[in-house]
Amino acid sequence: MKHSPLQSSANRVILTLVLIFAFIIVLFVYGGYRDNALITACKEQGGTLVYRTQVQEFLDDGRGSGGISQEFQVFDYCKFDSK
Repeated sequence: MKHSPLQSSANRVILTLVLIFAFIIVLFVYGGYRDNALITACKEQGGTLVYRTQVQEFLDDGRGSGGISQEFQVFDYCKFDSK
């Protein structure tokens, strides 16, 4: 008699982790498309893209002393010039 693959607790854990990982990937892809759509719509409507500077810090060691920081621009909103 054959047993279902999901009867094993290890198989259920693996399946759950795969589903969670797939869901996270879908959210990242959706977020990327959403940002690109907002930027495209702003450009098409004659708006000005406004970016904000975001800083990410990386520590050299686990004690919090020293490290490097990286600045990068992130799209914030679309500005329309009032005439």
